[in-house]
Amino acid sequence: MKVHYKNPTCGDVMNLYLQVDNGTIKKAAFRGEGCSISMASASMMTELLKNKTLTEAASYRKAMENLIRRGHIPESIDLGDSMALQGVHALRARHNCALMTWQALDRVLKDHQEYTNFL
Repeated sequence: MKVHYKNPTCGDVMNLYLQVDNGTIKKAAFRGEGCSISMASASMMTELLKNKTLTEAASYRKAMENLIRRGHIPESIDLGDSMALQGVHALRARHNCALMTWQALDRVLKDHQEYTNFL
């Protein structure tokens, strides 16, 4: 699966590629151009989601949204290297940069109930 996504606030662009097999993300990759926050977030997300179920991916998605938009540190979900983006919470104008790849994930998985039912 592939989705093209453009950050509406700053012009960063990317293609997100996923290979999903039996409800599990087997491979995740991206190709894009943009600011360091969006590219770092994309890299960390694709590594984090490999071999995760779609339900797990949705829980990571919710945790990242809460981390970036609300500053809530997840207690029961290990976001791994993505926790390095915690400081973006204080930079409201950069929230979409950190969440761009996660928003692309929403688009590419919009037809998968295992993902959308959890959001």
